[in-house]
Amino acid sequence: MLFLAFWFSPAKAQDLGRDTDQNMGLSLLRSQLQIATPPQNQLQDQTDNPSGSTQYVLPSSDQLGLPEVLELNLTEAIHLALRQNREIESAYLGRILQKFSLGKDLSKFWPNLEISPRTDASVAGSSTQYVADGPEAERSRTETVNAGITTSVTQKVPTGAELFFAWDNTIAGIRSHDGETVSRESGLTGWSVGFRQPLLKGGGTRYNTASLVRAAMQEEDNVRALRDTLIGTINGVIREYRAMMRAKQRLELAEDALAKAHKHLDDTRVLISAGRRAASESLQAEADLAQKELDLETARQDLDNAQLNLVRRLELDSGTAIALTEPIELQPVTPVFEDCLELALERDQGYLAAQNALELARMSLDDVLNQRRWDLDLEGAYSDGWRHRHPDPSSRQDEWRVGVSLKIPLPIYGDPKYDREQPLLSARIALRRAEMSLITVRENLENSVRQRVLDVESRLKQVELARRTYELSEQTYQFSELRYQLGQMSNTNFITEQDRLRNARNNFNDSIINYQNSLTELDALLATTLDTWGIAFVAERADLEEQYLGGNVWLLDR
Repeated sequence: MLFLAFWFSPAKAQDLGRDTDQNMGLSLLRSQLQIATPPQNQLQDQTDNPSGSTQYVLPSSDQLGLPEVLELNLTEAIHLALRQNREIESAYLGRILQKFSLGKDLSKFWPNLEISPRTDASVAGSSTQYVADGPEAERSRTETVNAGITTSVTQKVPTGAELFFAWDNTIAGIRSHDGETVSRESGLTGWSVGFRQPLLKGGGTRYNTASLVRAAMQEEDNVRALRDTLIGTINGVIREYRAMMRAKQRLELAEDALAKAHKHLDDTRVLISAGRRAASESLQAEADLAQKELDLETARQDLDNAQLNLVRRLELDSGTAIALTEPIELQPVTPVFEDCLELALERDQGYLAAQNALELARMSLDDVLNQRRWDLDLEGAYSDGWRHRHPDPSSRQDEWRVGVSLKIPLPIYGDPKYDREQPLLSARIALRRAEMSLITVRENLENSVRQRVLDVESRLKQVELARRTYELSEQTYQFSELRYQLGQMSNTNFITEQDRLRNARNNFNDSIINYQNSLTELDALLATTLDTWGIAFVAERADLEEQYLGGNVWLLDR
């Protein structure tokens, strides 16, 4: 249940289309965003997104040619942030390493091929004889050359067995110079196959495939962490955008208050000239005007700061001016606690990670119990080869063997006993802690969801109360303005009514923004932000994988 779908109502989509036709800046922005909308069946195959929502592929962060004054609504600001965010790119770079590690883990039962060529050569000489009339020596020299290549293939199977095949081809040549030259050669050409199957310790499919299950669970956590990074970026843009909306509205109200203060000073001077007001009231009006000018300057500074924060969040040039086109409007939504809790239990990273941690703790306990068994292995091998020596004739040699090996550990006392019992004790305690942690995480998640739902309900009530307060303050101000013109209200009280009306309007705008923010926070807690904004989640960046791995992308798990 995606209860924030009101952001994309048909009427709003039509208004957005009309604004786009009238605004060249927005047209330029959309042309630079490189929005990809493949056919619905293709999108479903690639992203498992049967809804057919717009897919933002998030390519590399090249600088965009944006106008100096950039007009953005909230949806466009979010898409722009996803287009060129360094934190998101860093997360996708991390995914390359994660997928590389996953590919390595999942290749556990692939055959391993290794080819090892080798060669060496040596020359040795000596002097062995002297004559009476001088140190004339009889010299000898031996030349040795060794060369060979060994090819081996090993294969693990889920039962714990290991199969191997090896082919070895070596040759050695020796040439001796000692009065006469003598050459001889020797070598070996042969192959061998064998296997080893653990029957107790280290055996069984559950024990030997546990690493694959761990890798799959880790991959789930990694993908959800990437999703939460995207959600965090979107929420950051939303907060900064709405903060700028708040500052913009306060500036507009400050400008309106300053205009009213000017009018009030002019009216006061007219009334003083007519003798209907005391001359001292002009000072009060001038003081109020000065205060309104100060408030206006403060509001301008707040808007500048809010704009810089949004520009920094969008990673644009600091000189870029942003014009907001998103109105402050109320569209009430009432979330249902039970539906929200169900979504949270299905998607929350902390809760799902706690579930995985519990399963991993159970698997660790099974591994420890497996390692406490006896070592009972069934082994077998066969080798066949030809040995040749020159001038001896070649001879063939073959050998086969099969057997069972047994090793029984019996630690009774001292360090071996502690070393044997400590892993089991640790695994049992870790399992109990994981069970308690899961209960705690679920309770905290349920409390957080309930708190967010109650906050949304409370914020909506505050909006209604702020609206009522503003409407009454506006009626009171109109009546007070008439009384002031008739001389039935003091200058001080009239200025107070002006300030009260402006504060009521500010409170009304703030209550709407606070309500929208509470919905956004609930959306983030339920991990439905991407669905709300129509963004298809992609767990990898093919362009980055190609850039850093080139033709070795097959090493990644796909």
